Amino acid sequence: MTGKPMAFGGGPRPSRRAFLLGLGVVTVPLAMPVPLFAASRPAPNKTGRPAPRALTLYNPNTKEWWKGVYHDGAKLLAPAHDELNWFLRDHHERAQTGMDPAVFDLMWHLAERYRRAGHGRVAINVHSAYRTRTTNDRLRAEGAALNSLHLRGMAVDVSVQGYGIYFLIHHAEAIATGGLGFYRAGFVHLDSGKRRYWFRR
Repeated sequence: MTGKPMAFGGGPRPSRRAFLLGLGVVTVPLAMPVPLFAASRPAPNKTGRPAPRALTLYNPNTKEWWKGVYHDGAKLLAPAHDELNWFLRDHHERAQTGMDPAVFDLMWHLAERYRRAGHGRVAINVHSAYRTRTTNDRLRAEGAALNSLHLRGMAVDVSVQGYGIYFLIHHAEAIATGGLGFYRAGFVHLDSGKRRYWFRR
């Protein structure tokens, strides 16, 4: 997450309309509204157990894809965790960390929101994930937070291929459990930290 966002901290959460107007987005009703947290729990499969969780991710910085199941419905899959740690690395320094699995779930919930709204299976662009201190310090001039959760593997900046900022805001707001930042450049920041909200004009 970079830029100089307008922060709302722990105060009253601004409405989605306020966010959209702040970003210069015209608000229109969705044709098929989806209840908040409609995708908060994996649907059970035929065995009655939670279904596996899969992701389709693209890193526009490295031109790499990651497609696969990272959770079998009962537990995180260690090989997938290792692969995702590398995929979400700081590509500037070729360094990785142990990503917080809650970040994977945030991206899965986001993808599920699109699927349940009738958009099918979507690919998520990951613009930024883990950052080393060196990279984060380099981005400070662009507004990166001194103690960004990217440093701890607890944050991602994402967009969804084929869909614009309105759909992204609508669905991200519904699934966010920690930090949520909206950026006019066309991506959102999601993290597994404390609840807080901001947008960059």
